[in-house]
Amino acid sequence: MMRGAASGMDKSLDDRVGGDRKVTCFGRSESLPFQTLSPELLVALGAIGRPKTLACDEVLVAAGEQPGIVGFVMDGVLRMEKTLIDGQRQIVGLLVAGDMFGRVFDGAFPFSVEAATECEICSFPKTRFETLLEGSPELERVLLLNQLNELDSAREWLGLLANHRTIDKVAGFLVFLHRRWAHLAETRKQPELGTLIDLPISRLDMAEALGTRTEGISRAFHALQDRKLITIVTPYRFVIHDFDELERMSGLSESESEIDARAAMRAAHTLR
Repeated sequence: MMRGAASGMDKSLDDRVGGDRKVTCFGRSESLPFQTLSPELLVALGAIGRPKTLACDEVLVAAGEQPGIVGFVMDGVLRMEKTLIDGQRQIVGLLVAGDMFGRVFDGAFPFSVEAATECEICSFPKTRFETLLEGSPELERVLLLNQLNELDSAREWLGLLANHRTIDKVAGFLVFLHRRWAHLAETRKQPELGTLIDLPISRLDMAEALGTRTEGISRAFHALQDRKLITIVTPYRFVIHDFDELERMSGLSESESEIDARAAMRAAHTLR
């Protein structure tokens, strides 16, 4: 999820906790869901946080498992996946830098959690994290805001999947990348060309997330290019020329009030 930088937040989190390099989970403030917490609470979290690198397709948590950890993504993409009755896989969600995983005060994971790309995560022992949470309204508030952001993202994703045509779903996915995951998708403004976007996941994962096939994804990208809405630079890099039309096609266009509400939520997340 995108997170803005509030005034006074220009120092790195390592600096804010006294330069303690043992707090390795907190080296990337732009992707940290806890960036607004007090230095004392950051030290307490840093004492129990453990960084870990996952290879692409490595399973972090199996469906039905109670792993005893919670955590957040520092870099890369995790996919939440379930196996349908007929044996097919269905991606039901994607977690990106700054998103949290785990079930606090709850039981088993209903889905498997796997690395869609090479990932860096930070994990905390669940019981110790819950102990900190019980004694910290500040941490509880940050966790609640993270969950509200995830709910907003899930509602928008459901709207995207409600489209019947693959081309509309792909258009919506590009809008979703630009709107929700701008830091992850490496969007860059090109004044004379448009906006450059890199896809952060494989075509296969994208197809499974959108409920279609890789062939349909490819045809949709080429159809969008034929309409001069995008330019395909590589199979994973695109220049977007007309976001307004992509929003219209996907049904993900926002009213001014919705844009203001989303901006207010991001601002609330960065201010203590």
